[in-house]
Amino acid sequence: MAYDDGRQYQYLESLDSVRRAGPGGDRGEELQIFTEVLMTLALGREVVVPQSFAFDSFGFHRVAATVLRARDSSAPGEHPFRLHLFGARSYEEAVAGMLARTVDPTGPFLSILLPELSDPAAHGLDPGEVREQAADFDRLLSAEWLDPERADGLAVVRDEFRHLPRVAARPPARLYGLGELVVAAVDPTSPMGRAVADLPEPYREVHATLATAIRRLGTDRPQAFHHRSQLRLARPWPGDAAGRTPEEIVGGPETLGLVVEFVDTLYNLIVVDSIGVADTTLSTGQGLDDGRLAARATAQELALAQYRHRAGRPLPEADPAESEPLFEVKLGAATGLADDRVRARMTALRTDAGDAIAALLQARAERGRTARSPFWQGIERLRTAEDPLAARKALDAHLTQVAAVLGDRTGLAPIGGFAIELVLTAAGAVGPALATEVWRLPGLVGYPAMAAGAVGNVLYRKGKDGVARRLSTRRLACALGRVVDLRS
Repeated sequence: MAYDDGRQYQYLESLDSVRRAGPGGDRGEELQIFTEVLMTLALGREVVVPQSFAFDSFGFHRVAATVLRARDSSAPGEHPFRLHLFGARSYEEAVAGMLARTVDPTGPFLSILLPELSDPAAHGLDPGEVREQAADFDRLLSAEWLDPERADGLAVVRDEFRHLPRVAARPPARLYGLGELVVAAVDPTSPMGRAVADLPEPYREVHATLATAIRRLGTDRPQAFHHRSQLRLARPWPGDAAGRTPEEIVGGPETLGLVVEFVDTLYNLIVVDSIGVADTTLSTGQGLDDGRLAARATAQELALAQYRHRAGRPLPEADPAESEPLFEVKLGAATGLADDRVRARMTALRTDAGDAIAALLQARAERGRTARSPFWQGIERLRTAEDPLAARKALDAHLTQVAAVLGDRTGLAPIGGFAIELVLTAAGAVGPALATEVWRLPGLVGYPAMAAGAVGNVLYRKGKDGVARRLSTRRLACALGRVVDLRS
C-alpha cells in the first residue's frame, strides 16, 4: 500500500473526464464514482485527483459537491479529496494552462465538461468572446452560456483546491509518453510482443486485435495517441491521407472500443505512476454485454502488463472473462421500465446513501485524536496486523465500527479472497435497486479480507443481499476492474 505522510491515497480511473459523459450523461457513471469514493472513505483513504479531472470531470464535480457540502455541515476540517498537480504550482495555474490550450492547434485541450471552448461556433457562440472568457476563471464562471450546474461544480471544486496543499508526489525517474507505450505494445520485438505467445488465449486474441488496429492507425506517428480524445471523435485521424475517422480506420466500433480501453488505461497508469503514493482502482467503461466487457477487461490487463514490463513486472495470469463485476447496478423489476423511472431509481440510490457521508466524515475528522478515535484505531490495527488472524479481526472490527457510525449494527459476512463489498440500496414500488462495489485488494493487509456488511441502506448484509439478488432483476450498468498497487 502506498502512503504519504501517514495518509493513504486512492486514484480512481472512474473520475477520468475523457472516459465519462458530461451533463445529461448516464447516471450509472456517477453512481460508480459515488460508490468508489464512499468505499475509499470507509477504508480510511483519501481520493487523489489529478488537475485535469478536478477541472474537467463532470462526474467528479457532481459527487464532490455532495461530499464537500456534507463535510461542511459535519466536519469542516476534513478534506477527503487531495489534488495532484503536474507542471503547475497551483490549481488555478493548472486550469489557466488547460484553458489556454483550448485554442492551441498543436496540442489542444478538448474539454469534455466545456465543449463550447473548443468549438464556440458549433454552439452558436462568438469565438472571440469565448476566448476572452476562457482567459479568466472568474469571467468563465459568469459566462451566460454556462449553465448553473456546471458553474456550481467548477466553483465548489475550485474553492476546495484553491488553498489546499497538493499531494507530495513521488514520480519515477522516467515517465513514458502515452504514444510511446501504445506503439511499443504492438512491436513484435518489444518485451510485450515477445511474450504474447505465452499468454492465455483471451489475451492473445485481444492483443492481436489491438495490434492490427494500432498499426492501421499508424505506429510511425506515436504522437497522435497523446491526445486520446481524438480517438472518440468522428473526425479525420491525424496523418491519415484518406481523411478517415478512427472508427473507419480500425474497422468498426467494437474494435475501436478495445483500443480506447487500452489507451485510456495506459494514460491513467502514467498519471498514477507520476503520483507515486497512491493505489489505483482500474475500471472498464460500463456495459451490459458480458463478452464485450470481458474483452475490454482483457485490454485493460494488457495495458497494465505493458506498463509493468518497463519495471520488469510479470504478465497477468487471471482470465478477465471470469472476473466478478467491480461495479454493478440492478433493479428488482420483472418488466421493463420507462427511462424516467429507471433514472429515478438510480438517483434514489445515491440520494438515500448521501446522508451516510456526513456521519462518515465526522468519524474521519478525529484523525488527530487516534488514541480516542474508534475509526482511526481500527485503521491503525489493520495497518499493523502481524498475522492473518489479527488482520481478519482488525478488519472485522473496523467495518463493524463503520456500521456503527452509519447507524446499523446488523453485522458482517465474508465473501472470500481479498474482497470487500459495498452495496447501496433503495426501496420502491417496483422493487429494490442495488448498486454494488466490490474491491479485491491485493495490498490491503496482505491477508484474506472480510466483506463489508450491513450498514443501513449503505452497506447491506450479504445474506439479505443474496435474497434480493434472487429476485427478478434487470441489470442497468456493469463495469469490470480491480484495485492495483502499480509499484508492488
